[in-house]
Amino acid sequence: MSDATFTLCDYSSDFVSRDIGKLLRARLLEFDATIPPDQQITIDASGVSIMTPSFVDEFFGRTAAAVGLEEFRRRFKLFGVADFARPLINNVVRNRLILERQEHHAT
Repeated sequence: MSDATFTLCDYSSDFVSRDIGKLLRARLLEFDATIPPDQQITIDASGVSIMTPSFVDEFFGRTAAAVGLEEFRRRFKLFGVADFARPLINNVVRNRLILERQEHHAT
């Protein structure tokens, strides 16, 4: 069984705003719903030359928060991510999960 692939550049050439991050997150989750639960989804970032923290938070951070970090790591595999973006993604996802946990405990 081959991986399903969600290629970022198929949906946009702009990865610098929360709005596009929110739009792509919705598309990713729609795509996710069509893929068998035991199959991994590759998020292909090949050709993406810049990502801002705002985009990363909306797309990666809020996706991880929505499905849970363990499920995010199991379900999604990153491919073609530029060297500059890996630490950004890791830090932003970690911060988003901390924020979500704090907001959950505050209610």
